[in-house]
Amino acid sequence: MTTMTEVKQPNFLMMKRVWIAIALPIVIFYFLGMRGLVQLAIIWVFASIMLLMFAYKKFRIKKWNASTRDHFGEQDGMWSHEFGPTSMKLDQHRGLIHLREENKHKTYPFSAVKEWRYNLSTTRQRTGLDRELDRTHDFRESGFYIAVDDVQYPEWRVMFFPQKGDFNSQEGIRDTELQLKRWMHIFDKIINR
Repeated sequence: MTTMTEVKQPNFLMMKRVWIAIALPIVIFYFLGMRGLVQLAIIWVFASIMLLMFAYKKFRIKKWNASTRDHFGEQDGMWSHEFGPTSMKLDQHRGLIHLREENKHKTYPFSAVKEWRYNLSTTRQRTGLDRELDRTHDFRESGFYIAVDDVQYPEWRVMFFPQKGDFNSQEGIRDTELQLKRWMHIFDKIINR
């Protein structure tokens, strides 16, 4: 059975918060007329901006959730994972692994793969700007690492993002951990044959 997992891409204009932000001035105009709309302008403009900002943040997370592309080819022998500017593809029949990270990409025989591991950094509880900096650091340090017999590129990092939840929510951390463990199992099964 060949399995391809891909989540449906979100649509910003279909989010509830966007509709509420659009409807707020319309409802005020309907009930209070132009005068009420102008008098309450500071309130509804501020509320609409806040709603749109929160909607955009949620939209970005949903977009990243939907950006993971996995192919589990138990029948065709092709196994692949892609997220952002990184990907890995295992061709079981030809014994090759194709790796891409940012603007570099190479193909290696399975025999060139020395080891693989994953890192899943989690956020320390902080507040304010420091917490945001920690989140970026955690995401940039997390991933699936593949060490190969290559002097120029001895280690490759393939990025992962939760398909459910945020990278810093318990649900998101658990989802990412399961994805990484699934790929550890696939590498054990395919490369160690």
